[in-house]
Amino acid sequence: MALVTLINRQGSSPRPLGSQMAVSAAGECVGSLTGTGCAEQLIIHEAQAALTAGENRILRLGEGSSYIDIRLPCGAGIDLHIDTQIDADVLAELVKAHEARHPAALETDRDKGIQHCTACLSDKPLASRSFRRWLYPPLRLVVIGKGNIAIALSCIAIASGYAVDMISPDQATLLSAGEAGAQTTRLPTANLFCAPMLDAWTAAVTLFHDHEWELPILNTLLNSPCFYLGALGSRSTHAQRLSALHDLGWINAGRRLHGPVGLDIGAQTPNEIALSILAEITQSFRATERPLLEIGPDFVLNTQTTTCW
Repeated sequence: MALVTLINRQGSSPRPLGSQMAVSAAGECVGSLTGTGCAEQLIIHEAQAALTAGENRILRLGEGSSYIDIRLPCGAGIDLHIDTQIDADVLAELVKAHEARHPAALETDRDKGIQHCTACLSDKPLASRSFRRWLYPPLRLVVIGKGNIAIALSCIAIASGYAVDMISPDQATLLSAGEAGAQTTRLPTANLFCAPMLDAWTAAVTLFHDHEWELPILNTLLNSPCFYLGALGSRSTHAQRLSALHDLGWINAGRRLHGPVGLDIGAQTPNEIALSILAEITQSFRATERPLLEIGPDFVLNTQTTTCW
């Protein structure tokens, strides 16, 4: 297979720097780099040619490319790195880190045509003419509650690419969330709440109309590194909730706990409320900048259509 990485762009492009596509020798592919069918087919063709030659390439598309019939949105120009020589052991390291929910990066030296895995975020500078593509754990959403909003949130989050855990005392809620693809756990009482693996790539939301369930659960969640915490309820309910958490020692709970949960979009139906919650989760996650692609010094590109080495 060849791994194709978007390493440079001029103007806007449909995909961010660092976006990738994997292409097999038979032309099978996973991922997207341009959002246009003709350009994607050309990328597959060039990746197959690189595999046949056994050489890495830089492919220029759009503005400045000799493929004058391939145009990208808004007149953009992009450069793609086609790598045909990725080491299986390096990929195994990346997969191991990904399964353990740790950030990791594939670091590529363009001159030597070699890669290695960087397993932790650091300020270590890149070597000359190298680039580093970060791979982050998949986002998870833990939904604790019951009813139509909990079910709707599970469905929308799964459709958006989240791994979802549904924890509920209600069997009908568990059944519906499970059919949508969520992992489900029955919660007999709030005091028996046992949090799944919670990390900086996990969001958690409580969705109870009976707010007596909340305090033991929120007490556990506030001890976690989750990047987002939210709780259903009105403004007055949230004020009472924060007061109760203050009595438990959580003086600054309001800084972490979103309530009323969700962006204020005038939502009324369960689906709209679920959409507003997922939008707020997304907003919170994107508020922190995380590198996707890092470029080393002297990373000068030849803007010809293809360059082999």
